[in-house]
Amino acid sequence: MSSYTPSYAWSSFDSLPSGNPNKIVKATAIGVEMTNIQTAVNSKADSASPNFTGATTMTDLTVSGTFTVGTLDGGTY
Repeated sequence: MSSYTPSYAWSSFDSLPSGNPNKIVKATAIGVEMTNIQTAVNSKADSASPNFTGATTMTDLTVSGTFTVGTLDGGTY
């Protein structure tokens, strides 16, 4: 899983005076940001029906309240 980190300091464009050619944002810069966002979003689990693979390790698991036995992988635990 990756998190989104901007590649450009977009707020720096705001401090430039109107008409300054450096204030213009190029499509390539926007493309880099969109790719970064796409990578971060696509590496996250869907909230509606997440699918995880691999092993899970837990230490010092404490369960409080009501615990209901359910099923996992077709078996009852």
